[in-house]
Formats: sequence, C-alpha cells, structure tokens
Amino acid sequence: MSYYTDHGEVLYQIRLNVTDEFNDNDQLNNLLDEYDASLMCQFDAFVFFVRECENKKETDNPLYKWTKDTVENDEKKTKYKNIYSIYVNKQQVYKENKADSLIKGIKELNLNTIKSVDKFDTQPKNNPQPPKKFK
Repeated sequence: MSYYTDHGEVLYQIRLNVTDEFNDNDQLNNLLDEYDASLMCQFDAFVFFVRECENKKETDNPLYKWTKDTVENDEKKTKYKNIYSIYVNKQQVYKENKADSLIKGIKELNLNTIKSVDKFDTQPKNNPQPPKKFK
C-alpha cells in the first residue's frame, strides 16, 4: 500500500475519538456514504494487521511486535476500541482536501458521542515509531 500519491504528495487519515455510547448514527452514515467512506475500529484494524503478519509469517519486525503488544494489553484495548479511522474508497489514507471536507461535515453534525476529530498525515516524522524494546 502506498502512503503517498504518484507525485510524492502526503496523504491523510481522519480518526474519531468517541464515547462509550457511540453507535451507528443515520446522519454520520449518510455523510460517510457521500464520500464512499466507512469506519474501522482502530483496535480491529490492529487485530487484522497482527493476523495478516502471522498468516504471512512476517512476525520478526518492530511494527508487528508493538501492535501485538497493544492488542494484548487490556488498557490499550479499551482505548483503541473508542477510536475509529475513516477509510475512503476502501483506502486508509487519502488526499488532504478529502480529509478536510470530511472533518468539516463531521463537525457540522455536532454529535455528542464524538469527542474529537483528528487528522493524521503519512509523514513518518509525524507518526509514532515502535519503542526501542520492540526493535
């Protein structure tokens, strides 16, 4: 999967931090449908990643070890069960204008079950790297 466009443009992902009461909401679902977008629970994404690495026998790398540690940690499991990534056209990352438009639409819904809407980019310097203990 490429985290950059053919022109080296940085791509983005939107994540929702939600309350325990968060559930399917027609307004949110309608907005997501307009963008051919869907929600992926961050914890579930981590579990899928770990399984994929194990199925491919690619478990001797820092990202796998760090992610596996996360899914086996009850405190982190609770945290990541309340974070949802937005996929657009089944892609984890997308152009900034799409991300910004989604953020605007979500904020306009003013849903009290969404605590925050965050935008992340694909630049490694802006993203956490596996701790040394996993290298």
